[in-house]
Amino acid sequence: MSLQNQGHDPVAIANYFIDLSPKGLTLMQLLKLSYISHGFTLAFLDKPLADEYAEAWKFGPVFPSIYHEFKYEKPRLITNKAKWADMETRTLKAVSSHFDKEEKTIMKLNYEKYGSLDGWQLSAITHAEGTPWYKAWEEGQHIRGFSISNNEIKNHYQALIKKVTTNSAGQQHG
Repeated sequence: MSLQNQGHDPVAIANYFIDLSPKGLTLMQLLKLSYISHGFTLAFLDKPLADEYAEAWKFGPVFPSIYHEFKYEKPRLITNKAKWADMETRTLKAVSSHFDKEEKTIMKLNYEKYGSLDGWQLSAITHAEGTPWYKAWEEGQHIRGFSISNNEIKNHYQALIKKVTTNSAGQQHG
């Protein structure tokens, strides 16, 4: 199955997280929550959440479109969603996408699990040695912008799921 030409605009994913957070999120939180949800969507649903490849940047994985859309908001909490101009109606509309039930569930669960962590804590999770970011960062010789393979992300998150379910099963039976 090809992972290209599927998924959603990463800015729509970021807007979804803004909707979930009553107090707002930092740019780093938006970047990492979107990436983590992308990874779990690849692992659980065998399809990408984002229609853009994540890139290896100095502080972890980044969807460039999210960074460029919200970069002027840092270091403040972002509460306003990204918008686009509808020339037909001459109005500004929030960038959105039709997420299916499973995608929404993954994003909500990730927000519940990781949304209280600050951007640096999230960066540490996605930035660790052996992660897809780490492999791409090393392969790209520490040059920002090296693409992170969706297959690498999928395999990493499937291994995390297997580790958690194996540990849970062992605790229940042991």
